[in-house]
Amino acid sequence: MRDTARLDVPYPAEGPISQAALAGLRRVTVEREGRRLIDGLSLGLPPDGITVIMGANGAGKSVCLRLLHGLIAPDDGQVTWRDRPLDDAARRQQSLVFQKPVLLRRSAGANIDFVLKARGRHDPARRDALLAHVGLGDHAGRPARSLSGGEQQRLALARALA
Repeated sequence: MRDTARLDVPYPAEGPISQAALAGLRRVTVEREGRRLIDGLSLGLPPDGITVIMGANGAGKSVCLRLLHGLIAPDDGQVTWRDRPLDDAARRQQSLVFQKPVLLRRSAGANIDFVLKARGRHDPARRDALLAHVGLGDHAGRPARSLSGGEQQRLALARALA
């Protein structure tokens, strides 16, 4: 990702940030072990719709996502959420599903209940609706780790939605 990425939302490297950007990177650089992984990347993600980040292996897609979610800090530049520096309050409004999902050693339903309780929104009907939304409506009682790989991925998406 050596070139500046340009998405639908204008996100200049200098000057005011577009109010339309939900999340963004401004002139971000990341180096690890003497190797520059991201070099001066500026981008803004629109607040609605679907955004796809594509690129070859090693292009920096995962690093970009980790930056946007505050899992790693840039060596230079700024990460923003709703035109403000990324902070803990902003991170609580985000969800990230990794390629290989991390599941709790509980049932599929209990994985969703855990998040809903943590957010103060626990409601069995909400849990059931989320599971149904991802096609796991009849799997609430099954151990999460006994689900197929695709089912585990869908459970991770339901948990992110929660």
